[in-house]
Amino acid sequence: MSQDDTITAAPRTPSPGFTPGPSSEPIHEATHTAPTPTTPPQTQSWLPWRPKPVAEILDKNFARRFRGKWALHNIRHVFWPRKPADTDPETLAGGYTEAKDWDDPQGDVVKTPKGKYTYRNEFHRDRNKYMDNAVYLSPTHARPRRLVVQATGKVLRSVEQGAETGDWIRTRMKGNVPIVLRISEWSLGPLQGGRWWNKVSAAWRVLLVSVPLQLMLASPWVSEWDDGDMKETYTDFPGYYWNWPRYAINVLDEAPGPDGLPKRMGRHPADVRGRSIRPSKIVIHKGNDEWAVVNAKDYPSVRYIFISYEWKQFAEEDQVKRMARAITKEKGYKAYWLDRQCIHQPDGLEKDYDVYTMCDIVRSSGLVAVLLSEDTEQARIDWGSRLWTLPEGMLAPGDSVTWCHETSPGVLHHDEVHKVEMTSTFWGEPDGERYEGGSPIRILAEHYSNLLTLSRLELLPSIVNALAAQGWTNKADNHSDLAYAVMGFLHYRLERNEDDTLFQNLARLSLSNDSDRIIERMISILPKPPDRRKSHPGMSDLDNNDVFHGLALPDEFGTRVHDITPLFDVVGMAHEDDTVLVDNCKAMHIRWKDFPRPVVQRQSGTRRKLAAFFVTAGLWWLMWGFDMTINWVPFWAGFAGPEVETEKIEWLVEGFLFVAVLLSVAGPFSVRRLFGGVVEKSSPSLVAFEGVLPISQVETVVFGNDEGRLTYAPSSTPFCNLKHARHKRERRGIEPDWIAHPEKMLEYLPKGVPDGHHLFTLVDMGDLSVSILSAERPPTVALLCGREGGMLRAVLCSWRFENDCLYKETVVRMPSTVYEYATPKDWLKLCLKTQNQAKRKRARAPPRKKGAI
Repeated sequence: MSQDDTITAAPRTPSPGFTPGPSSEPIHEATHTAPTPTTPPQTQSWLPWRPKPVAEILDKNFARRFRGKWALHNIRHVFWPRKPADTDPETLAGGYTEAKDWDDPQGDVVKTPKGKYTYRNEFHRDRNKYMDNAVYLSPTHARPRRLVVQATGKVLRSVEQGAETGDWIRTRMKGNVPIVLRISEWSLGPLQGGRWWNKVSAAWRVLLVSVPLQLMLASPWVSEWDDGDMKETYTDFPGYYWNWPRYAINVLDEAPGPDGLPKRMGRHPADVRGRSIRPSKIVIHKGNDEWAVVNAKDYPSVRYIFISYEWKQFAEEDQVKRMARAITKEKGYKAYWLDRQCIHQPDGLEKDYDVYTMCDIVRSSGLVAVLLSEDTEQARIDWGSRLWTLPEGMLAPGDSVTWCHETSPGVLHHDEVHKVEMTSTFWGEPDGERYEGGSPIRILAEHYSNLLTLSRLELLPSIVNALAAQGWTNKADNHSDLAYAVMGFLHYRLERNEDDTLFQNLARLSLSNDSDRIIERMISILPKPPDRRKSHPGMSDLDNNDVFHGLALPDEFGTRVHDITPLFDVVGMAHEDDTVLVDNCKAMHIRWKDFPRPVVQRQSGTRRKLAAFFVTAGLWWLMWGFDMTINWVPFWAGFAGPEVETEKIEWLVEGFLFVAVLLSVAGPFSVRRLFGGVVEKSSPSLVAFEGVLPISQVETVVFGNDEGRLTYAPSSTPFCNLKHARHKRERRGIEPDWIAHPEKMLEYLPKGVPDGHHLFTLVDMGDLSVSILSAERPPTVALLCGREGGMLRAVLCSWRFENDCLYKETVVRMPSTVYEYATPKDWLKLCLKTQNQAKRKRARAPPRKKGAI
């Protein structure tokens, strides 16, 4: 069926054992119609090819893909995952706005009438697939394929016994070692025992396989031992995102409007992107006790005081006005600015303009005065609990702020407080060693007091950290006001959009201002898992504020944002939250189904040449012996007649065969040398498996034997920081005891792996290094996003085909040499949350109207 074909799906009837999710109705129903009169049931056709309802097809496919047992898949024995709890085809696909085809600009995903979702690859070809198991983008065919993950025996036994399976398929670990090497290793295996009976057993095995091994080496289907052609690059990730972004750096990269022109918001008189030289209104002293609200632009030379207060502290508005007038007179000013009197009260563009240009009003004022209901520590802390007090205090002229309170009605007491002092007295920042280098609010106060100069690179992270460090009492539910508070400190501002989230606003600010690419730097950060932080929300309660915590603290590697050097560009924001469009990012595919045969260049020494000589000589003598036995001996015997002695000919043939067998005995040793030896160079590729194994066993799977080719990376993941995981002198990793003895794992990892994480092992065939990592699901793509400390930052991502999105699962460090062998990619869509976090967040979000994007 082509994409233009349409059908009307039957109403959904849940099958037994499946519970429809809250967004199930629009998923598989084409329309919502009024109830119709009941009609007698029609006799179903007995034809086997009768059309089946889409719901029935989806349920059948879902049950097949989540059967929770061993079965065949593409001629391979695999273990299918179990059905996640409270999940069916509808809840699995919930949370997306659907479009019928690619010509419909409104929709997150494209769904066919048959219930499949459409993926458009980099060659602009569409591939349809059901949404069920985890997938990866095939680098060979550029189409989504179900992810088959090779796993250790311990992992397979645990899932067989009921452990959580995730949504990916598992299979046994498999290498592509030449059969002649496997036979040779089998025959020589007993020699590792060292006892005399082991040597006898090995001798019998060598004699048993020597001749067959020589014959196999002569066969054309046996892999040659000569080094093959080396690949110059890592396996490419063939991704490309076709849809328009929500926001882009260049207006030409945004979706066109109805008239075909870019539809970026135009300017209007109340546009907050413009700076306000003077406030729209001020309260001026006319004389005697007369105060009037006037247009500030009509009095360009009148200086004013900015009044800051917490309205909950004052039961009567008249007290606030009385104190504002009193402090204005005592400080020698003729006017003041008070939000209750000077901000347009009805909601609208004018009020938004007054609120979001308040930072300009503070900067233009002659003094900032803080009104307190009483002279107590609690009153100061209550004032500092408001979100907007931070820009009001920091942007105040000079290095101090005036505070005042009434000792009695009409009698005012006022004093000065330094901005640095306010960090503890008004904003409640504790002293001590909680923050390395000082608390974020303290650092910001020193900067705006001219005691410390923050670089452009340090300023925006410091502002973000300072705003994230407080539990503000008046922030918006979606935390978007935090971004607008950040906006007040910066040069360029944003037009307010109620639908934008905190991350989208922060990303727009970063793109609009010269903030030293904070979003690019943030992508390379590996935040501490929520359950490992001193104070953190629950796993199911993560919200937009979580992005701030990643900037406020060092990451799992002890790295801060300013330590990262970005290696790519963020070119726009996607319609989904926490999601950006990246360009010029080098990407590498991670292989999970098995280990390919290593393509390496080996050292060509004397021993390898002797091994090749023994194999070639033994094969030559054996072939000549067989040829003489089959062809020449019968010919000579028949030609000479019975009176001619043939014993000499027989001895000659037997001699050839004896020498051949004698040389063949060295075959297993020669094969080990030919396919082994010192590796000088290896073709780059990334291969991984679930679980952990001793490195000797990993090398045996990859190369067929253990000769110390693989080594642990010394600083690639947080697991390298565990005790006894690195060499004391050399910069290389060593194998900790818990790898070979899992029962000792809690001695090294007292808290175990983070909640919901699985252990994985990544093998870099380029530099022959092994890294142990943990993630919620197996990542299939590595993006080289940054550089720090002499190493690359590789963001490991999972991928979903229906929305063509990469999800940040974890971050590892790689050698700098990897960068030259990776392929740069054009536009890719990247979510900064894990796939599971994004799914939970999408399930909690209110349904978005079609056309909202």
